[in-house]
Amino acid sequence: MKKVFSLFILSLLIFSGCDYWGYYTFKVKNSTQETITLKFLNNSSYDRHDENKEEVILLPSEEKVIRIVDAPLNSPAHDCLTEHGMGYFEELVFDTYVNDEKLEKQLWQAENWTYHKNSKYSADYSMTITNEMIEE
Repeated sequence: MKKVFSLFILSLLIFSGCDYWGYYTFKVKNSTQETITLKFLNNSSYDRHDENKEEVILLPSEEKVIRIVDAPLNSPAHDCLTEHGMGYFEELVFDTYVNDEKLEKQLWQAENWTYHKNSKYSADYSMTITNEMIEE
């Protein structure tokens, strides 16, 4: 009887699922003297983070968290932008406005982000918008 009970407990431990989630935090710093507005084109179908607004305004020299994106367990331990490209972060696509004029460059592209792993459950991506990035 002890063996049957032990096997039952062991099978529960092996086959039970965990709903642990990691997350990515996306931060943008405006290192220019211009006011920059990011208008997001896609919203996450599951959005539980108050930081995820449809529009973010960055004043000169200001840094803000623009998105927090949930990810499956252990995903933040890997640089998903390098591995999967922007398809993984469709809610991160935005139009950029400099002093209310739309910028033709797409700053949300993967090459503009720097990855930093915090733990196996969280990682940061950061972007610094420079004068060179917003010049036409």
